[in-house]
Amino acid sequence: MAFDAWELAMIDEAGYNEIRPEHIRRVGDEINKLPQDSIDNAAFEAACRRAFVNPKNFTQQDLDKLQEYLNQF
Repeated sequence: MAFDAWELAMIDEAGYNEIRPEHIRRVGDEINKLPQDSIDNAAFEAACRRAFVNPKNFTQQDLDKLQEYLNQF
């Protein structure tokens, strides 16, 4: 099955190829909008959906980078 260019862009944008710094920033920005200091898995997944990033593509290394990003605030 061949993909159109826009389909490939959406796959990449959702983090299916890899989680990049812009994905981490977008998810982190969504998490920072939450009123609580700590979040559970459901809140993390909701933040990912609002940032249009697939939460299942995060590795432990990506989560560590997300934590580093969040610690800046």
